[in-house]
Amino acid sequence: MSRFVLEQSKEGLHLADTFVRQHPLLIDFSSGQFNHRLRKVAIKREFIARAVGIKQGTTVLDCTAGLGRDAFLLASLGCQVTMIERSTVVALLLEDALSRALRDPDLSDIAMRINLLVLDSRRYLSNMIEVPDTIILDPMFSDRKKSANAKGEMQILQRFLGRDMGIIELFESAMNTQCRRVVIKRSVHDKLKLPREATNVLTGSSIRFDIFLR
Repeated sequence: MSRFVLEQSKEGLHLADTFVRQHPLLIDFSSGQFNHRLRKVAIKREFIARAVGIKQGTTVLDCTAGLGRDAFLLASLGCQVTMIERSTVVALLLEDALSRALRDPDLSDIAMRINLLVLDSRRYLSNMIEVPDTIILDPMFSDRKKSANAKGEMQILQRFLGRDMGIIELFESAMNTQCRRVVIKRSVHDKLKLPREATNVLTGSSIRFDIFLR
């Protein structure tokens, strides 16, 4: 029997870890806490908005889609977002969540500003034709403390995907494009040494954004 099982329920597509007693992973942009954040979202208050440098119609390439929340949040602020996910299974979860959002009258306008691609981000960056205003990276597993303290759905995602060991290569691929702004979202405890110094850093209580400008 496979440890991880992809199942369809009345709520939507979800990923279950059969080795632990835990709620399965279901990506839902209308869920309580996240939906509350969407209703209260404001550019001046959101660190990620300030890090991305949002202006009218800002285009964003999210190279590490994950649960898709950063992409959805940025789209709610008016950005046109392309998010890339290399895992076919996680991409299926995201596609299902976006499909449900498109049917939700409160979320459909946001979902229409998001494009999902299923491939390796490094491959996409090396052949990129249209240059976005900002590239954002979220190396979720680069810091052990962050992984150990993750809860709920993020734990399942980490167990399913394993540690991401290619963040330096992905970072260099992003920096080698013509994009003028590259942003890395990191834990404040993350000790990963990058090969370049950030132009600016925005630090919150648990996360920080390293901003690299041309």
